[in-house]
Amino acid sequence: MEVDDSQDDHASGLYIRWSAPDLAEAAFKALTERQDPAAPEWKHHAEVISLMQTALIGILRLAGFSAVPAEEVDDIAKGDVYVHAGTPSSS
Repeated sequence: MEVDDSQDDHASGLYIRWSAPDLAEAAFKALTERQDPAAPEWKHHAEVISLMQTALIGILRLAGFSAVPAEEVDDIAKGDVYVHAGTPSSS
């Protein structure tokens, strides 16, 4: 988790990143050692990250938090979840 205390378009909040070190290591190893950006390990890692992002957002919203894909707030935070400090919006 990383705290965001900026004062721009969004109220302060948290970036949440789910990770599985062994899964990530296998993906990076396939990418760097085999030089294969289409390696099944890399694709599997990306799919799991996407599924976990969706699951975390759903769980947090059900618990009453305002959560969005972090790339909506910061384009380099792909795969993370951003939880707004304020109350959930009605949109």
